[in-house]
Amino acid sequence: MKKIAINKTIHPPTTTPEDIKQNTFTPDFFDRHFSLIIAQTTDEKIRAFSLRHAVFNEELNYKLGDTPHQNIEKDIHDQHSILCLLHHKETGIDVGCVRVVLINKQRFSSSPSLPLEEYYHKSLFTSHQHPRYFASESVCEVSRLAVHPGFRRKSAADINNHESSIRESPALVSLSLFLAATAIVGIAQRHHVFAMLEPRFNRLLGASGLHFQQVGELIQHCGERAAFYIDQRVAEHHLPEKIVPLYQLIKSGLATQLAYANTPAFSDATPL
Repeated sequence: MKKIAINKTIHPPTTTPEDIKQNTFTPDFFDRHFSLIIAQTTDEKIRAFSLRHAVFNEELNYKLGDTPHQNIEKDIHDQHSILCLLHHKETGIDVGCVRVVLINKQRFSSSPSLPLEEYYHKSLFTSHQHPRYFASESVCEVSRLAVHPGFRRKSAADINNHESSIRESPALVSLSLFLAATAIVGIAQRHHVFAMLEPRFNRLLGASGLHFQQVGELIQHCGERAAFYIDQRVAEHHLPEKIVPLYQLIKSGLATQLAYANTPAFSDATPL
């Protein structure tokens, strides 16, 4: 049996406003080479769960999820989450995914509703910004952000090495996933956002214009992490000017999908 490497972590490529290249990060470039998909069908959801399994369980050996022997990684929170895939058009590869977990309408006052409440006791919060202090319909958690291992390392045999759009823009993958989560949260009007982040990773997010506030103590959970909070409205308002056109394209495309989506944010249906 492999030893669980609890301190091994992944740092998806990120970027700062100064790193943004005029051509690579334009809406036109993104639209030609990538697409963001709100996972609604069983196949789309399995694609997201499979990518998460490849990253979190096979690569990092975190043993996350309720179905570790099915080559997918999913848990009970996926039943009230919005799943998003980042697809690379030329290769047909899903290069990233992220989920936005919504408060379960069926929750009882004593049961955890967001993933971080399961392993992050209320006493560990160092501020009043605890999920329970906000109206349940305004709260969410961004989690399970995964980037395809081959794309992250730019060396996998199953990625076409001569495809410049996927080889030269790894920072665009993580940035677009962050922007997608920000857009989904705003569209769903779940403006109070929580996440479990490594402090170093949070600093990288801040450099990209997403300024989370640490609201809890550091704990050991798949490495050293803490609870962080951000108000989506403030985050959207303070995005770097160079990122705004890309964000607007991403938000517009996701808004169209979510308008017709069978997701827990807009219907009572329960997804896979």
